[in-house]
Order: sequence, then C-alpha cells, then structure tokens
Amino acid sequence: MRTTLTALLVTGLSLLTHGMGSAAAKPAGQNREPLKPQPYLRLPLGSVQAKSWLKHQLELQRDGLTGHAEELYNDIGESDWISDQKRGGQHAWERGPYYAKGLIALAFVLNDDELKAKSRKWVDKIIESQRENGDFGPKDRNWWPNMIVLHYLRDYFEATGDEQILPFMERYFQFELKSLPSHPLHKESGWAKARGGDNLEIVLWLYNRTGEAWLLDLAKLLIQQTNQWHKFYAGQGGDNWYPDHIVNVMQGMKTPPLMYLVSADDAYQTAFAKATRSDSWLMKRYGRIDDMFNGTEPLTDRSSTGGTEMCAIVERILSNTVAIKILGDAYIGDQLERIGYNALPADLTPTVKGLRYYVLPNQPKSTNEKLGFKHNGNGQNSICPSPHSGYACCRSNFHHGWPKFVHNMWMATADNGLAIAAYGPNTVTANVGQAGIPVTIDQATDYPFKTDVTLKVEATEPVAFPLELRIPGWCAKPAVTLNGEPIDALQPGTFHRIERTWKAGDTVTLRFPMQPTTSRWINDSIAVTRGPLVFALLIEEEPWKSTQTFLDGEFHTYEIRPKSDWNYALLLKDPDNPLIEVAVAEEMPAQPFKATDAPVHLTLRGFRTDAGGWGTYRNDFPARAVDPPKSPVERSGEVEVITLIPYGAAQCRITYFPWATRK
Repeated sequence: MRTTLTALLVTGLSLLTHGMGSAAAKPAGQNREPLKPQPYLRLPLGSVQAKSWLKHQLELQRDGLTGHAEELYNDIGESDWISDQKRGGQHAWERGPYYAKGLIALAFVLNDDELKAKSRKWVDKIIESQRENGDFGPKDRNWWPNMIVLHYLRDYFEATGDEQILPFMERYFQFELKSLPSHPLHKESGWAKARGGDNLEIVLWLYNRTGEAWLLDLAKLLIQQTNQWHKFYAGQGGDNWYPDHIVNVMQGMKTPPLMYLVSADDAYQTAFAKATRSDSWLMKRYGRIDDMFNGTEPLTDRSSTGGTEMCAIVERILSNTVAIKILGDAYIGDQLERIGYNALPADLTPTVKGLRYYVLPNQPKSTNEKLGFKHNGNGQNSICPSPHSGYACCRSNFHHGWPKFVHNMWMATADNGLAIAAYGPNTVTANVGQAGIPVTIDQATDYPFKTDVTLKVEATEPVAFPLELRIPGWCAKPAVTLNGEPIDALQPGTFHRIERTWKAGDTVTLRFPMQPTTSRWINDSIAVTRGPLVFALLIEEEPWKSTQTFLDGEFHTYEIRPKSDWNYALLLKDPDNPLIEVAVAEEMPAQPFKATDAPVHLTLRGFRTDAGGWGTYRNDFPARAVDPPKSPVERSGEVEVITLIPYGAAQCRITYFPWATRK
C-alpha cells in the first residue's frame, strides 16, 4: 500500500511539474493533521522567474562562480558524492552538497538547460548510492551533509517530478527512525545537532505527501535531538551545541517554527521574533544595519568593523523564507529584502566571480592584512574578493543565495491564492482557485531602487482567488490601485488581501514612497536607509590589485584600496529627521550593484574630520578601520556635498558615520 501510494503521488505530481520553468505547477497542499496549519505554502521551484537586473544576477552567477565551481574547486568537482575516488574528509562532507543545492535552484530559477544537465548527476549519483538499509552517500550515518542533499532532492522533485525521489526519501527516513535512537545526531557531529531543523523540514514535507504516520515519529525524534533554539533566542541558554556560531544561529532560526508545526508549543511559535526583532537581546548585542548579526564565526559585538559570514547571510535568507510561510508575519519579508538586497550583494563582486568570507559595515579597504578575528583573522583573504576567501564552506554554500531568494519571492496562500513575500522584477506562474486554473502574474518594477510596482494578471479564463500584498513596515504612506481604482485600509507591516475574480489584463499598481531615514549604532553613529536599501559612502577605488589568478586568469583574488577620502562626518540639522536629496536614474543598469553604475544616489552635507582617529586604521589589526568617534563630534573642515550609494554596490564602504548638528 505504501509503495502504491507513493507511486500514485509521484505520477500525478510528475505530470504537473515535469520540465518546470514555464508551465504552471500546483503548490503543495495544506499541512496534514495533526500538524498545525500555516498561512502560506511553498511554490514549486521554477514557479518564479526573475527579470531585468534581478535575472542578470542569476546569469552572472551562472557565468561566474557557480558555472565554474566544479573546475575551481577540487572538493566539488571531484567530490566523493559524485565520484568513486573515496578520498574522504571534505570530499565526503558538506561542500559538494552545498554547491549542488545552489546549482539546482539556479538551474530551474533561470530555466537553464545546461545547468539542469549539470544538476542531473548530483541527483542520479545520490540515488545510485543508496544502500539496502536506506542510508546513502559516501559515509555511513553522515547526518549533517545528508540533510543538505535532502533539501536539494526536494527541490528537484518539485521541479521535475522525478519518480525516484519519494521512495528514496522513504527508505532513508525509515533508516533514520531505526538508527537515531542508538546513533543520535550529536554522535555524528555537533553540526547535525545544531542544524537538525533542516532534516525536520524535509520529513514534514514528505509526510504532507504520503501521510505515513511513522514520519511523525521521526519528526518527534528529530525535535528531541536538535538544538532547542527557542530557549537560546529567548535568552535562556538551553542544551545547544555551539549556539553562538553565526551560521548555526541564522540557520537555526527556521527550526522553532518547524517544531511548532508538530508540537503547537507557543514557545516555538514566538522564537523567531525573539531572535530577530529590533528590541531582541541578540539584535541589541550583535545587530547590524543590514539585519544581520556580527559574527566572525562566533557572535562578537556591534562594532562598525565586525564581520558577518557569507554562509550566515544565505542561511538567514533561507530561514526567513521558511518562517514567513509558517508564521505569516509581514516583517519577516521586510527583513528578507533588507538582507537579500544589501548583505548578499555586498559580499559579491559585480561580476560574481569573487566573494568575501566576511562583509563589514565599515570596510574602506579589502586587504589581506591582520583582521584580529578568531577565525580567518590573518592570511586567508577573508575580506578580499576571491573564489577562495576564508574557509571553503562559504564559497561552496553561497550558490543558493540569489536563487532561493527569487524562488521564495512569491508564496501560495492556504486557500489557493498567491502572496508576495518580497518585491522585485519577476513573473510567477501557478495554479490557483478551487479548480486549479493556471495564471501568470507579471511584476514590472525597478524595486528596491524605485518605488513603483505593477502587477499584471495573465489568465486563459476568469478565476477567483485571493492575492495578498505585503505592505512594508517601513512605508508610512503606501498606495495601491486595482485597475485604476484606489484600495483603502492599507496597514504598513501587514499583508493586504484582495479577494475577487481575476481576469486577463487586471492590473494592480503599488507605490511605496521611500524617505531616507537614519538609525543609531556604535558610539551613536548614524546609518542611512531608504526603503529596503542601506546606503554607504561613495568611495573612489584604486585599480584593483590582483594577487592570485585562477582558470587562466578568468578569476582573481583582489585587494581593493580607497583612492578618495572616507573620514567624513555627516552635518545634519536634525539627526533623526535628516534632509537628504535623492537622485534616481531613469534607466536601470544591468548591474545596479556596481559603484560606478549605482542607480540611486543620496546627497547630503558633511565634512572631513580626524576626531578620535577617524579615517585611520587600527594599529593592532590594520585591515580594519577605527570605529567612528562618539557623536556628535565638533565641526571642523570645509563643508562638502557627499554622496551615498546602495550598500550592496560599494566594494569600499563606510556605513556608520559620526555626525554633527548644523544650525
């Protein structure tokens, strides 16, 4: 009966999803009892296709680090996961699966046949590796790396309907259910204990498709063996492994919401907010303007030159996409945009042929000098853009950042509609309404650089379904019209629901006025934001110095130094309500995350100052600038017009500024 049920499910879903990229696919149904229901659901991989400059980020990734990863990195290209070399060590650990997770997401978000073909071997080799007992891969009971594989197999199934995957998962989960009591997650590694929520997510996904009750037994066992992150986020400690590791903290954020689906415990439901709200103890102690935390592996402080790890950025993006569907809170989408449109591009070069292990809010130069961090603190090119920057985990794991962001910009509602989690240029195609009618909604916008969004419905016949629009919490005066008629009762920080019968040509226009605002950071310094974007000083760069080359000079390790002064203080009449001029380019560049092509410029008054050593580098750690002096500072120097550009476009950046008042 079990095999028959699985086969029927696979056959039906295969007809819906095989070859996804342009055809509509039905999202997963609501959670089966006794799981708690959730307001939003995943759309299958490939349902959302990026356009314009956002698509170009994916194309650059394809032509850059992701497309060449198997040539650049021996532990990926000759990984034990896809070869028979049995080298062990990192060849049998997380790096190959990390890469494949991003490769498969990129292949279907771009609808790229070459990448799809490259993805296929990372599926087939895994399926072939399954042993009679249900275990798989190059090592026995390789709990943590296997979790990554399960994620990308789930994605691949949703995109293609591959008939091998559900039975494969059933056999493996049966093996886990038998093995975990005597060989628990922590016995394989602390990483498995910290990241068991990733395993739980796929177990629940499979349960919702097969209804096999034993999967709930496995889910409860995983909950028992996984870090109790909700206690840590509430400041209660808990029996957790490496709870201050920045990647564990970000990756763990999805875990309490997933546990809530099984247990219905309110402590799990509220944990995400306790970790991420601006008044949380974590944000107060480690928070940053890009909504990340300072953590150079361990959580550190709130300094202007504290780093956050690339792995942490992409894992936080993924955690937000899971949490928003379960919790339904619009502010999670605000954070998703803040991280995706700032921290992620700031860690990449404009060509996506280099990345940084760490990104710092104030980073006026990127040199391979002493950083003073516990990990990657000296000699590992940790803030230098390179295919090899810091530890190898990040150059293996970064690949899913942009693709997973794009994939999760839209969600299904629990009642057969659609909802927007994050805005940007794309199209979504899905089956909606009670009858599952295919519709496409085209999103034409230059958001987050510009304020306006236009949604146009394409459908072969009229269909009734709800459309939910995330109204950003930062926007004081949002405006929405439907076919030219204004919609009232918009509340910032909520989802606004429109229920109607939609027909081809229906158009929703949204306007989110973006006023520059300020916030306070270390030493009462000021950071400037506009809408979802953070802004940094426009610094002229010296020609990038190549210190290493790879693949016949196509890829480089670079050091970057500033050519212009960066020791500016802002001159503000009212630091909490600044007068800042905004200039937005009429035409969007193909790559807006490039300093010379940045489409938005903010201008305001400032002056150069050397107060507190501002404008110099630390004697003990010369790769890092000194923190801004305590503000307000004394006015000095000639008043100048200074220019700010989006944070993600600045390879050399100052984000936290000292300031003085002007009369």
